[in-house]
Order: sequence, then C-alpha cells, then structure tokens
Amino acid sequence: MRATFIAHFTPMMLRPTASALTLFLLLLTACGPSTKVVQSWHKPGFTVEEGTYHKLLVIGLIKDEATRRAAEEQMIKNLKGDGIPSYGYIGADVEKINEAGMNERMVKDGIDGVLIMRLVDVKQEQTYVPGSTYPAYYGSPWGYYGYAYPMYSTPGYVRTDATYYVETNLYSTGSDGLIWTSTTSTFNPTKLETTVDGIMQAVYWQMKKDGFVVRPKPE
Repeated sequence: MRATFIAHFTPMMLRPTASALTLFLLLLTACGPSTKVVQSWHKPGFTVEEGTYHKLLVIGLIKDEATRRAAEEQMIKNLKGDGIPSYGYIGADVEKINEAGMNERMVKDGIDGVLIMRLVDVKQEQTYVPGSTYPAYYGSPWGYYGYAYPMYSTPGYVRTDATYYVETNLYSTGSDGLIWTSTTSTFNPTKLETTVDGIMQAVYWQMKKDGFVVRPKPE
C-alpha cells in the first residue's frame, strides 16, 4: 500500500515543542556558520534510478512560517535544479498533520517520496577565556620619558558555543519506508539566509554523494 510513511512518526515528532521551535529558530536566524554532515545512512539494497521520484514532497517541521518556507524553498530549488519535481505544500498547519489525511492527499497528488527536516539536538559548551594585561603606550615619544608604561587589564569571561544538529529523513511512500537519513551539525549559527543555505546545501550534496539524487538523462 502506498503512502504509509506517516506511520513511522508519533504525534510528538510531528508537533514541534515550543523549546525545539525556539532553538530551531535561533539556529536559522543566528554570520558564517560552519555546517557539516556528521553521519548518513541508507537502506541496504535500495537504489535510486532515473524516474524513481515523480513527485517529492519537502517538509520542514518548523512552526515559524517564514523560517519553514526558507528551508523548504532552498531544498526544492536544489532538487529541481537536478530535474527532480519537488514540492512543499504543508503550510502553517504543520502541527495538524495526521496519518490518514496525509496519506490520502499524497496518493491523490501522486507523491512517491517525502523529505523531512527537523532539529534533533543542541549541545552547548562553555569555555573560560582568561583576561590579559597590556601596556598603554603614549601617543608621543616624550609623554612617557622617565616613567614606566601604565598597565591595563581586561577581565576573563566565559564563552558559550552551541552546536545544532538537524536530521533529514527521506521516505518512500510505498512499502520501503525510511530509505535515507543524515544529520548535520552547525556551529554557532548567526544569520538566517547563510545558515539555511549551508544546511540545505550540505544535505543536498550528501544525498548526491550517496546516490539518492539522480539527474534525468537528456532526451
């Protein structure tokens, strides 16, 4: 039976909590983040060939509409650039997703694959940065004649670094279920556009590397 992927989710997975939503929003709105793929997996024996996907649905489990659309649209743009028809139509009612309704709609619309992205973890690390002492030099060569340089000190402080982990799962809406997954890590994100682009590009290129994005041959 087609379109059974929703059965793999619990209601809590489909309903982002307030804290997770806040953290994901910080991730996507937080200049120059460092994003990399830390792990990927695919179903043994499953291969993707030209025409495997006729319609791929992209879902970002993010409550904030603007952030969700930015993530989905970037991934859709990447996939369509390789000739894979991709769509995002869940809308602001992402919390209201239910198995029966989604399965029915996907069968009707001919969806044969679903790509879902969500924040799964945030790890924070605190580092103490010691203070320093340095001389305050005079502006002229005569101002300090016969005197020692005055010394100035800066206090130490605690720096907090954060690494955000985003999981992306690719499901076949047939009987294959989960066929590919990856996790990316982003260190100290600071800007929406740069961070979204970095995560989506990292995921997209990992999909290509693992053979899960196959560009149709020209006719």
